[in-house]
Amino acid sequence: MTIRVSALFLLVLAASACGPSFRTLYEQRLLAAHDPGVQAAAEVTEPTSLRATWMGTAGIYLTDGETGLLIDPFLSRYGLLRVGLGMDIAPDTELIDTWMARLKATDVTHVMVSHSHYDHSMDAPIFAERTGATLVGSRSTLYIGEGLGLPSSQMHEIADRSTFEAGLFRITFLESVHGPALFGRIPYPGTVEEPLVPPTSAKAYKLGAAYSIVIEHPLGTIVHHASAGTVPGMFDDVRADMVMLGIAGRAGTESYVNEVVEAVGARRLLLMHFDDFFVPIDEPLEELWF
Repeated sequence: MTIRVSALFLLVLAASACGPSFRTLYEQRLLAAHDPGVQAAAEVTEPTSLRATWMGTAGIYLTDGETGLLIDPFLSRYGLLRVGLGMDIAPDTELIDTWMARLKATDVTHVMVSHSHYDHSMDAPIFAERTGATLVGSRSTLYIGEGLGLPSSQMHEIADRSTFEAGLFRITFLESVHGPALFGRIPYPGTVEEPLVPPTSAKAYKLGAAYSIVIEHPLGTIVHHASAGTVPGMFDDVRADMVMLGIAGRAGTESYVNEVVEAVGARRLLLMHFDDFFVPIDEPLEELWF
């Protein structure tokens, strides 16, 4: 049978507390509509659709109804002053439990982390612990998981071109680079060298390796690209139907889109990591200022 790739639906829970104009923008521009021109052959009867839930920043919950994936799930936001002064921060477990109930994410098998900055990695081990899923990421990410008590059997270290399967999903990590941020610099460079036990400062969550994540499924291929940097040629062998594109800290919009979205030939674009993550997740959304 023929499955339409465009049967990908975006459910924006993070926008529930935001103004109607933001919700309307997503409903009108980012919901993948029926498009008979984009098709993919797949000899399957189930599932018939994918559903993606944006959780703020680069956080995504993706499910086909049988297998769920969490990517960069981050909810424990702290104010800029607290982060900037290097004060202690830690995962907000009550907030994470609240969102787990909202998501109804009972099918999660893997929690994947694109890089180890705190706004991508800090909450990920808690989500893995709550769901029993495997935490997937660099050695820096696994040290963060170890610091929160995850056993080695529940963690999977990846490298460039690492590939694994989860249900009907096939996931590949492509090594990338972090985009420039404040004053053109990459924040918190380096690697985490030992188990990281919170509470601790945001700067303890060092970058580690940065990856773009290619998610293949019989219904289509998605690229999750969390940080606005690329390695020349990294997408030469990749074709995708949708790109989830982090736009914070991009040096130039046109070149960035060309290097990722145009490079993979995607017909669908979901912008992410544009929201101010120094504002609590359940308060009205504000745009990031860098």
